[in-house]
Amino acid sequence: MNNLLIPRHEAGIIRVFAISRPIATLARELKQQPKAALASALLGHEITEDAFELFALSDLTGVGLPSYLSEGYDIAPETLRQDRAKLEALDGYVLLVFSRVSDAGDVTLNPTSELTLIGSYSEPRAAQAAAPIATPSAKAYSGAKEPATAPTRSRVRNALSVISVALTLLLIWWILR
Repeated sequence: MNNLLIPRHEAGIIRVFAISRPIATLARELKQQPKAALASALLGHEITEDAFELFALSDLTGVGLPSYLSEGYDIAPETLRQDRAKLEALDGYVLLVFSRVSDAGDVTLNPTSELTLIGSYSEPRAAQAAAPIATPSAKAYSGAKEPATAPTRSRVRNALSVISVALTLLLIWWILR
């Protein structure tokens, strides 16, 4: 597969890769090393845990990959329609790579020949952003100015506590004697 450029400011794109490696081999490798190390090796670039998802399609039994993408990542079914047959025909393991991989700058992935890009899908964006809240209480550090102090006990209360403890100890001593 050719190199794949992910621009720094890209957001909301999920790339689905099929992994053509025997299921048993990949399962064994996942037990021997962290998922991030395996994903990094497959992509030819260091990748963090929150920038990908690597799993066996057998984990989606009864759901299927198209439904997982649609319901789990809110990708419109119309977007998946073109690749639905390919997505349903996959078996073994898949690798989902998110746009977060490129937070530090433009990233060029060098996927191994074992990876096949099935498709890139856009997560929906909000139709409009909410207007900022303009009230003074919404400003940073506008809450309580001083920490709350613990209530102090009165001297009478303290004296009563000491007397009751002393009487209890005296009663216990008298019973045990």
